[in-house]
Amino acid sequence: MKTTILELAQTRTVLLDGGMGTELMSRGIPQGMAFELWNIENPDAVRSVHQAYYDSGSDAVTTNSFGGHPLKLESYGLQTRCRELNRAAAENAVAVRRPGRFVGGSLGPTGRLLKPQGEYTEKEFEDGFAEQARGLVEGGADFLLIETVFDLREALSALRGAQQGAPGVPVLATMTFSKTPRGFFTMMGDPLPRAAEELERWGASAIGANCTLTSGGMIELARTLRPLTGLPVIIQPNAGKPDLAADGLVSYAQSVGEFAADMVEIVAAGADLVGGCCGTNPEMIRVLAVRILG
Repeated sequence: MKTTILELAQTRTVLLDGGMGTELMSRGIPQGMAFELWNIENPDAVRSVHQAYYDSGSDAVTTNSFGGHPLKLESYGLQTRCRELNRAAAENAVAVRRPGRFVGGSLGPTGRLLKPQGEYTEKEFEDGFAEQARGLVEGGADFLLIETVFDLREALSALRGAQQGAPGVPVLATMTFSKTPRGFFTMMGDPLPRAAEELERWGASAIGANCTLTSGGMIELARTLRPLTGLPVIIQPNAGKPDLAADGLVSYAQSVGEFAADMVEIVAAGADLVGGCCGTNPEMIRVLAVRILG
């Protein structure tokens, strides 16, 4: 029987992948196109990103489905193709998966707000996440990864939806936090301890943080989070602060060496699964594999 990613995390640090969006942009995805549409219209480009991360040493890659919720796809008129696009996303990653490696189905934020700040109910969010999860597991995803959510209510909606759409499949959950004088909080004001408590209570298989913070900022977050939970901890920082160029493109200037050194400290602080978010690339993952896994 194949070892699960959670079982692997009990034996050693698990190395995830890095950014997907910038890699697809470097391969020429047209501006204004839904990234998920390339799962069908240019699958070779999507597979090449996954291949590059596996080649760099990633134990798991995440699917090109970050914006695959129906409410997010609605902006492109693709909401009725949610299950199809998510299934194709998983199939592309599975097509290049190595023996003993894993595919995680990415579940990103809806881009909408829940009542009373917005117009949507938690049930509407859940239903969409459930449909997304169905497509991802049909395509062969080994686990699901909730990413970059800044509202605890949405994270819990994603968790419940994923559990409904993919019963028995591990669901890992990361949220995005900022550092304040009072500690780490999401943009919606959710404190890190409460987020950890609620995600664990509702059945997440692993919890953590991604995006917003740099690798240096994530060191303190990892140290703060580790005593709060008995679950595996996931940390995926950005590669430094973003820089917006005149042409509208965003770049991240942090060196590979600095990122890797910080990640070694993050692992020492108790992180069990590590990788990168915005601005990270296969070269950074390759260096992490050497520094962390040897």
